[in-house]
Amino acid sequence: MRNARGRQTEVRWLIGRFRRLRLTETEQAQLYNSQKLYLEWRYSYRESRTGLRVPIKRIFFHEDPLIPRRDVRLEEEFNRPTPPTRKLSLSKGTLALDVARNASTVRYRELYGFTNGDPRSVYQISLGRGVELVVFTLPPEKRLPLRAYHSAMIYKNGVPIGYFEGLSLFERMESGFNLYYTFRDGETAWLYARILAVMKHLTGVTAFTLDPYQIGFDNEEGIESGAFWFYRKLGFRSMSGEIQKLTKNEEEKIANRKNYRTPATTLRKLAAAPMILELDDSKKGDWDHFQLRQMGFAVQRLMSEEYGGDAERMRQSATGTIAATLGMDTYIEAKALQEFGLVLLLVRGVNDWDSADKDLLKRIIQAKGSSEETRYLRLMQKHARLRAAIIKLGSA
Repeated sequence: MRNARGRQTEVRWLIGRFRRLRLTETEQAQLYNSQKLYLEWRYSYRESRTGLRVPIKRIFFHEDPLIPRRDVRLEEEFNRPTPPTRKLSLSKGTLALDVARNASTVRYRELYGFTNGDPRSVYQISLGRGVELVVFTLPPEKRLPLRAYHSAMIYKNGVPIGYFEGLSLFERMESGFNLYYTFRDGETAWLYARILAVMKHLTGVTAFTLDPYQIGFDNEEGIESGAFWFYRKLGFRSMSGEIQKLTKNEEEKIANRKNYRTPATTLRKLAAAPMILELDDSKKGDWDHFQLRQMGFAVQRLMSEEYGGDAERMRQSATGTIAATLGMDTYIEAKALQEFGLVLLLVRGVNDWDSADKDLLKRIIQAKGSSEETRYLRLMQKHARLRAAIIKLGSA
């Protein structure tokens, strides 16, 4: 490769050869990965943890004490006006993705939204106190089958300090929040509350869930930091009835015993189930037993029982069935139909839905492949019948 590459780097030359193959991007990626090549990246000071930063117009100086967690009120943050938001140009969006990838890679991390982000749909949002949020979406060909996806890089005075990830289905967002170690003694609770408020305004979601890992399940760092109580004091609750009882017992001990700290063994029990923050009391508890994997298992069982384990035949059947039911073009809208069709095969009686429900479902599927995935999510939030069917499938 050193002799063949000419004036290019070996990696650039090699990737160029792969891109000229008459294969899909997925096939190229599989072939490349099969080579198990090890790469060495020698980065400059400007790409290092110490030197990486983006240009800013003004530095924010803290003239008063940092905002403590006890002074953070989620209700107040959610009721604040939407902060200033601007869409970046293609060139600036591309640069923003490069910075996010650099910041992740030097820390041995990777985020799906940074690796596959769409430079045409990047938004910069000012949170105040020197903090900027840069939000990324995915291009149609990289989107998830059912959930809408948003990721965000967090900057303080131009320095990347952490990231956020949101995967949304109807009004529910699975959220992941991580500040780099150096910055965890800052205004973490205020920052998290501001980000949740932005996501609510941006996507319309009213429920935020946390994966157990985020709060300490198989994650000793989460146990040591007391992550469960960080989220609990912001208003999150466990989605397990048993853990809710244990939480109440611990809260009584904390209130009645001076200097009491929840032992690590108990924190591990508290972290054994997801947590949720619900802003709409009328829908409280609807998602408590929902697991997306249950829908995946149901699709696999159907594939085994009715299609002899043939995934391609099942996809074709799903596409044809839903296209006929909704009056959609199987050629023009094939990808969107295929993504949604597998799940809709499990939703019995779609053909008997009234015209309004069918029309809205058609618009949802079409929006999945449109320029802005947020529109897809907003339309989904209007379809009560589809929501009930999906929750039922995922709660089996």
